[in-house]
Amino acid sequence: MDTIRTIKILSRWGVNRLMGKRRPLIAVFSLTHYCNFYCAMCPFGDPDKEAQLMQAMQRDLSTEQWKYVMSKVAKYAIWSIVEGGEPTSRKDILELLEHLNSLHIPVTMITNGSLLHTLDLDRLKDCIDYICLSIDSLKQDSYCKVRGVKQETFNRVISNIGLLRDKGIRHYINSVITKWNAEEFITQEYFDIAKSLGVHTVSMTFVEDRSDVDYSLLPDRGTMVKVCNSIIDYMKRHDDPFILIPESYWRQIIAYGRAVFDECGVWKSIFINADGTVMVPCWRFKDNAYSMLEYDVDYIWDLKEWDITKECKECDVLACIWYSSQRPGMIANGYIRGIRALIARHMSSNNGI
Repeated sequence: MDTIRTIKILSRWGVNRLMGKRRPLIAVFSLTHYCNFYCAMCPFGDPDKEAQLMQAMQRDLSTEQWKYVMSKVAKYAIWSIVEGGEPTSRKDILELLEHLNSLHIPVTMITNGSLLHTLDLDRLKDCIDYICLSIDSLKQDSYCKVRGVKQETFNRVISNIGLLRDKGIRHYINSVITKWNAEEFITQEYFDIAKSLGVHTVSMTFVEDRSDVDYSLLPDRGTMVKVCNSIIDYMKRHDDPFILIPESYWRQIIAYGRAVFDECGVWKSIFINADGTVMVPCWRFKDNAYSMLEYDVDYIWDLKEWDITKECKECDVLACIWYSSQRPGMIANGYIRGIRALIARHMSSNNGI
């Protein structure tokens, strides 16, 4: 990471906050409308893949358009996230990652992991900081049910985790907790299996039910409490795998049945859709879409539409929204937790544990 560059951006961001200006710190690039999976909790899980592919061909930004947008937002970002759809389904994925790398922005790519074996992993290693693997379950049956895929796909994803490990590409697992996979968090099998796969960092959040469907994947309240208590118990007794989401998130779910925050912090990230648009303030307000091909960040982030974030509490359990809405002290504590876990793991490995 370019420390001097990061300090400059954070200093400028702090000045903007003192002046009452909102500005993003994290750039999220949703590269494509297409995904090869069928996840019920995700709009990209649409079973009509032919239509979805056609939409991607018609609406996804081109390579050069994405490079233009990435360069445009680079001066604001201390970190970038590349996702989809499924970003590795784009033939130019490595070229785009290399462009971000040339802008000196650290990059995390969120992927379902099913296509990693088709990439030049040596080239990938040179232009990526972390791979975030979206793997909701580490047990075959529940994984296939959540993701809507066959056993062969599960086996491929598990195999690809091994490829990342062997190549020394840093990676972690992120999971969405639904009524279909909650049990493995309660029994703590999830953590044991992750560790057996050589995965030392995990993250998870409860599913945020979609507003465009008539079903719910969220576990019942009693099950959610059991999940939270089990995760807290594991965090107290283990540093490996390290759990990214702090204890306070799980305790809020236990106490209130939802995450609690004073003001939504969604504005701290610039989320750019595959067609180049930014929805202000988020996906729940689709009418407020502005193209990054036409407008700049300062113009979009000065819009009055952002004022709704002061009162909006529409997201009940999304850990990412909760985390971005916390005060700086919470982020600092999370960083310290991570450092302690790394030290503990290093000492354990030196002692042959």
